[in-house]
Amino acid sequence: MTFCVLTGFISHETATFSRRPTTLDDFKNSMLLFGHEIATDTAGINVEPAGFIKAAELYNWRLIHTVAATATPSGPVTGEAWTRCADAILDAARSEQPTIDGVLLGLHGAMATEDDFDAEGLLLSQLRALLGPDIPIAVTLDLHANVTDRMVANADILCAYRTYPHVDQIATVLRAADLLERTLQGEISPYTLVARRTMLTGLDHGRTTTENPMTQLLAEADVLEARDEKLLTISLCAGFRLTDLDQAGPSVTITSDGDDLAYAVMADHFMDYAWAQRHFDSNRYLSVDACMAELKTALPETRRTLSGPIVIADHADNPGAGAYGDSTFLLKGLLDSKITNAAFATIYDPHAVRQLTDAGTGAEVSLFIGGKTDPKFGPPLFVSGRVANITDGRYQMLGPYARGSWQNLGPLVVLNIAGIDVLIASHCVQITELETFTHAGIDPRVRDVIALKSMQHFRAAFEPIASQLLIVDCGALASEDISRLPYKNLRRPIYPLDLD
Repeated sequence: MTFCVLTGFISHETATFSRRPTTLDDFKNSMLLFGHEIATDTAGINVEPAGFIKAAELYNWRLIHTVAATATPSGPVTGEAWTRCADAILDAARSEQPTIDGVLLGLHGAMATEDDFDAEGLLLSQLRALLGPDIPIAVTLDLHANVTDRMVANADILCAYRTYPHVDQIATVLRAADLLERTLQGEISPYTLVARRTMLTGLDHGRTTTENPMTQLLAEADVLEARDEKLLTISLCAGFRLTDLDQAGPSVTITSDGDDLAYAVMADHFMDYAWAQRHFDSNRYLSVDACMAELKTALPETRRTLSGPIVIADHADNPGAGAYGDSTFLLKGLLDSKITNAAFATIYDPHAVRQLTDAGTGAEVSLFIGGKTDPKFGPPLFVSGRVANITDGRYQMLGPYARGSWQNLGPLVVLNIAGIDVLIASHCVQITELETFTHAGIDPRVRDVIALKSMQHFRAAFEPIASQLLIVDCGALASEDISRLPYKNLRRPIYPLDLD
């Protein structure tokens, strides 16, 4: 029998404290596809819609393609953008309702709109109201989802990524698709529950590149799933602390074949361990000054051994967490320390890009760059340099994180400032790929220092070439110090804001 499956992909990690709203143009700059163009444009890319297509081939499904939309994390999604994306799914559900056997969605789980900070919960409740209780709904989630009761109440199957950096998007879709197919065949009756603790952060922020509470619990989940055929899947989510949502924070969801109290006990066990290990953090965060001191100490050996660049991650100004990407604190530290043979990606500043483009390649210029969104996170920096290159900012990503996808930084200028090639971009984007540099004529492998704006995803491509990694918390919007954020909706008291 051929089943008809409605599919859709909407992914946005929303920093509700950001003053920069997420618009329809932001989705267009990253990915905004509808209908049949989804299959064509996502083929061979490590994104959820490619997984939908692979699942359809495996199970002989007929797919209803609706939307594939993603944007760089930023502030709440505007009503226009949300309506355009969500209505693609809801309108198809209305018009195709008699033919739909099941639903397979790729969602983030930490998306907020201007009107509802639990966007996925809203979408799933609307979809459930349209399709009724008998149509199975399977959902994949980012590992940083804030899983709400509303999501769980309206989805039969929840499967979250198990890697950070996220490299298992398609694998996660196939896990969910397997359970959906078995449901459609009448083999299982999935039931999903969720457990949390009074914690906003934990599970080592979900990192899976080192031994930590997250990887320990994932390993235990693998063992338990292999042992119990009724235990269909366990999903651990680290949550996203920059969404001001009542139920934000780490969670575990368990999808089982039928409701069984034993799985609620199991979920409590997982979250009890997460709570017990809540202080664990595998990163060592440096101030800019401390980073410069370590950098100066390490550089002579790096240059002598040619062991690869020292890679510095500007953790707190990571656009991938909703930060503004235009903090200048780290760049100023590098310039003040007279670091050379270095490259820095990126400073988000479309105004400076226009100025430099008008000046042209080879021009010697002086101007202010960065710091324009919120100067308290690093004010505009006055610099003098030479325009080394101008590109359209578009390149195909070849690393494990987003292999095959096209990145769009918008018009981009490389400005050489006292031996540091600074990439200044028109779009605010997290840096995860070597191709950010190579497309602009820079080989990161032969630089002494590479500085970039990212938290964790950069590791997939840059850790293999690095002699050393340094993580900087410059105090920007995504800083580890969340005590200054004006939470209004979050349940209180909660760790680490109120509880130890």
